Amino acid sequence: MTAALALVPTAAQAAQGSQTFSYTGAPQTFTVPEGVCELVVDAFGAAGGTAVYGSPGGRGGEVSGTVRVNPGDQLTIDVGGAGTGGNLDTGEPAAGGYGGGGRPGGYREDLMPGNGTNGGGGGGATTISLGTQPLVIAGGGGGGAGSFAGGTEGRGGDGGQNGTDGATPNEPGAGGGGASGGNGGAGGPGGQPVTDSDLPGLPGGDAQGRSGGNGAVNLADPHMGSGGGGGGGAQGGGAGGSSSGSSLYGGGGGGGSSLGPAGATYTTGVREGNGEVTLSYDTESCGVPPTPEPCPKEKLRVDKVADRTKVSVGEPVRYRIRVTNTCDRTFLDATVTDDLTDVLDNGSLAGPIRATTGTVRRVGDTLVWTGDLDPGETATISYTVIARTPGFLRNMVTWRCKSAEARLTCTDSTIVKVVHKSPHKPRPW
Repeated sequence: MTAALALVPTAAQAAQGSQTFSYTGAPQTFTVPEGVCELVVDAFGAAGGTAVYGSPGGRGGEVSGTVRVNPGDQLTIDVGGAGTGGNLDTGEPAAGGYGGGGRPGGYREDLMPGNGTNGGGGGGATTISLGTQPLVIAGGGGGGAGSFAGGTEGRGGDGGQNGTDGATPNEPGAGGGGASGGNGGAGGPGGQPVTDSDLPGLPGGDAQGRSGGNGAVNLADPHMGSGGGGGGGAQGGGAGGSSSGSSLYGGGGGGGSSLGPAGATYTTGVREGNGEVTLSYDTESCGVPPTPEPCPKEKLRVDKVADRTKVSVGEPVRYRIRVTNTCDRTFLDATVTDDLTDVLDNGSLAGPIRATTGTVRRVGDTLVWTGDLDPGETATISYTVIARTPGFLRNMVTWRCKSAEARLTCTDSTIVKVVHKSPHKPRPW
């Protein structure tokens, strides 16, 4: 049987805690401390990349809320990385950010800056998971479109609860912006030709689950506008489409959508650069378990029997007491007393006194059993008495049987007659 324990935290045990996780490019872990059943989460997705020639990326979204956990749970924290449009000084290529940011469109597969217009990669989502189950996802921003004309017409969409679509420049032949995660995450269409000799642009890639869509690698002309990559999220954003062959404006990548617990607050487009997570907690957030209502005393059922009503001197009498909990919850500290005074006048205990659960002890000529009983559980107390002299073995078991009256008890008794041993019968033991 499992006893019910109430753990009451003291003031000395209570503690406030907080831990912040920054971008590392790899999963990180957090083990929920003892006494913590709630985590206050503030999570930011990463921003989309700004094209070296072209438009800025969208900003990451924020999710704030309280997550229910259990002490000892191990959470996985994936902090999103910002997308990039590449770096002319270092030769770093354009790329999507860690956490599902889509790669941008460009003129060459290697997306090296200076080799035609590259868009910016999508920003990665920031995710907090328990096992394989995501608890919080803060969407990343979409990447900005690449364009030798510069400007902000192809800005990436922001991450948010739904995220925002990538921008579509208001120019002839421009590629379309990718749809945000909350709007389905479809890639933006390619720009339509503006002259008979013009070539159509290429559509941006659709989101793949939590990953943003990839922009098309445009092999038509190094000057044409390319689309930004989609941001990662609960549903990734679509990549922007490229412009037509003779045009300069691509579409921005769509921002990723976000996910959070009930009552969470979502803010769209607030984070520049990499994402971040802060977890705050209180070691008393599990609270003190409520003290259960005690079972009424009348829910305890007790009966006592002897295995015979008449014995000869020298013969054994076996007694059994059954204590049953008929309450729908645990009966705590049940107590039953068995008075053996009038039994031991004519007999003696033989062997051990046993109880199937709880504790039984002898106090003088009295047996006292105490214990906790689960709903429907029965404790059986058994012992043996050897009849020593003629007379009667009388005993009475007593227990509290009324909750309203503290002194009211119930009893159950047995009487066994002891007679002289018959000279014609052999000893039975």
